[in-house]
Amino acid sequence: MPTVPPAVNGYVFTRLRRLGLSESLAAQTAPSVKVQAFDAGKKIWTKGGEVQHWQYIMNGLVSVSIPTTNSESTPISIFGKGSWFGEQSIINRKPSFADYVCLTPTEVLRMPASTFDDLFGQEPEFARFVAKLMAWRVQKTSETLTLMKLGNPCLRVVMGLAQFAEALAYRSERPPTVAMGEGVEIPIAQNTLASLCGVSRTLFSEYVQQLAQHEWLKLHYGKLEILNITTWHRFARRQREDNVNTLNPSIAELLEVLRVLNEMRPTV
Repeated sequence: MPTVPPAVNGYVFTRLRRLGLSESLAAQTAPSVKVQAFDAGKKIWTKGGEVQHWQYIMNGLVSVSIPTTNSESTPISIFGKGSWFGEQSIINRKPSFADYVCLTPTEVLRMPASTFDDLFGQEPEFARFVAKLMAWRVQKTSETLTLMKLGNPCLRVVMGLAQFAEALAYRSERPPTVAMGEGVEIPIAQNTLASLCGVSRTLFSEYVQQLAQHEWLKLHYGKLEILNITTWHRFARRQREDNVNTLNPSIAELLEVLRVLNEMRPTV
């Protein structure tokens, strides 16, 4: 059996400590957690397949997609660098409800489902971490369902972009609590982003062009860069905290909201 490089072992140990494991338990668990690389387009799991590992993205992007007709699929969520995923199927002992597809070359850590089960049942801090992770994702899913069922296409795009920025910048683990730089790249083609927002490619392009004209994002070939992440963060938080959500805004109205939020002084 090949020896795991010390640097990898140290990286795994650090990740396990952040899950609430003690030093001794993290050291004991680390050898069972392996590294695996996937090419872009490779499926980690297929819909209906058994989920045998809890996984952590070291580098790359993974799309959660539902297979549709004509050998195509519709992406419904994205996990970025720093995200753990797969806990739902392991806890519920159910097959994967979707395809998990690598959008870019991706490296993951893989914890066996049996190890996850043992830690979840015996280690309170680990169980607490997983519970918080799942609670945050339930909130994100509820937001998405609300947008898809009630929000107009314009709101789907703008709030969808805010959600993607959070997912990539804040690891899809919790509501963001700190600012992170001035921008974040979403290295995904616009047709995929349009599908994630539940709108046509044409509508998506129309709205992002206007956002780009007002310097809320930059468009590049094969990727999109969201600028001034702090304001997008405020926008997403406002949508969550408002007692009454406006679900049929125009792009002009949303641009005005972004402008006003951008002028707000940071709270201490």
